[in-house]
Amino acid sequence: MSSVATDPFEAMIREAGEGWLIDWFAPPEQAIPSLHETLRRAEDAARQRLGQDAPRLTPETLVETYARNPHKVRAFLQVIGSVASPHILVLVWRILQGIEIVAIRMEYDAAGLFHLYVKLASSNADGTPEEYESNDIDDSVVLRHLGTLKMGSQGAFDGFYPMNLQQK
Repeated sequence: MSSVATDPFEAMIREAGEGWLIDWFAPPEQAIPSLHETLRRAEDAARQRLGQDAPRLTPETLVETYARNPHKVRAFLQVIGSVASPHILVLVWRILQGIEIVAIRMEYDAAGLFHLYVKLASSNADGTPEEYESNDIDDSVVLRHLGTLKMGSQGAFDGFYPMNLQQK
């Protein structure tokens, strides 16, 4: 485990306090190539779903975004190692971009059924909302990062936030 990172992406991960993504990987030297591949699959999923409006999900984009908004990238990094579905990573990034969460439904049965459905408000000219679904329980990790708020008696999910995983 080297504490000196020469790759800007690895350096950013470590600076963000999320070095566990690298150090816990087996073997650790394969962590960065694996994360690059995860981002490539997520960017492909974004392009298929959103076409020209797809966000860039590259190591370079994350490094650039971290310089402006480290909390946003930190929240994304905290789920990238756990989320099983590339399109769920797209969902996370879209929420981080400020797209409103319109609906969330989760179904779970101890006999094996799991289903997560999230609908985001439209961000395109035709007004079509973005819908994301998963049957992989690993994808439920995103739920713990959602912010909640209440206006009067009406509750809402609002934003995607990093958890403070480090004791200070």
